Amino acid sequence: MSEPPAEMLRRLRPIPTYTDHPTTTPHDIVGVAPDGSPCRIDVVEAAAPVLLLFLSAACLGCRDLWEGLRELHAGLASAARLVVVTRSPGEESPEAITALAGDAPATPGLELVMSTRAYRDYRVGGPPFLTVAAADGVRTESVAWGVEQTLQTALQALRTS
Repeated sequence: MSEPPAEMLRRLRPIPTYTDHPTTTPHDIVGVAPDGSPCRIDVVEAAAPVLLLFLSAACLGCRDLWEGLRELHAGLASAARLVVVTRSPGEESPEAITALAGDAPATPGLELVMSTRAYRDYRVGGPPFLTVAAADGVRTESVAWGVEQTLQTALQALRTS
């Protein structure tokens, strides 16, 4: 781990980070695809909610989520777009991300962006983390615990909003 422990502890916050509803403001995500091409994910003006799934190639707890991207996408159906967010190149290996994502990003409605700025904008301390965001606000934010629980959390947030 390249980050000093004191820095990690400074950023720790309870999950969920709210008692009534999330206070995180939705942001569009600007970054790059793993091939280096510019990438922008519209959230603020998006027609449909977005499940932002913050993952890392180095995160062992993320492995089942990487493997279950197609299952998550299928489970969301048309309720939300699925966007996988990793840290930017230099902090993440684009080659490792590409290997873990496989052909999932070629699936319509499933996108992958490398953006450390998104981690800051959405106040994500580390992966695996999920945020359901829409033009009307962030609906939930939580630790992503496996495919089934992540899908259940996202769908619950989409139903109650």
